[in-house]
Amino acid sequence: MKKVTEELVNEITQGKSVAEYLASNRGEFLDIPLSAHLKELLQKKGMRVSQAADKSNKGEYIYQVFRGIKNPGRDVVLCIALAMKLDLEETQHLLRIGRMACLDARNKRDSIVIFGIARGISVVEVNDILYEFGEECL
Repeated sequence: MKKVTEELVNEITQGKSVAEYLASNRGEFLDIPLSAHLKELLQKKGMRVSQAADKSNKGEYIYQVFRGIKNPGRDVVLCIALAMKLDLEETQHLLRIGRMACLDARNKRDSIVIFGIARGISVVEVNDILYEFGEECL
């Protein structure tokens, strides 16, 4: 990816043809399967699926996500991000690849998750904070 989102939005809104836009920006799209990106992240972080499964508190389900058998919800993806100690940018990118809403600091629950990501705390610790402030746990 070389272009910022605003540049792409400008091109599609100002362009004359969707086909031309799609052809000229083929390399800009997030067309990688979530499971493939998760495997890349595992390699980058030097982790095994078993470690991500254990630290995510989602057990066997995580194996199916990494194999591409299950399509996880946003909370499971956030648990994986916390388990893998992804930073905020990596987490937002992972959510976008999964076609999920990015974390929003103006959302109370999301803010708590962002806090956890920034401090590298565990899923259990994030859930404790969510519970403390009356928010749904991951």
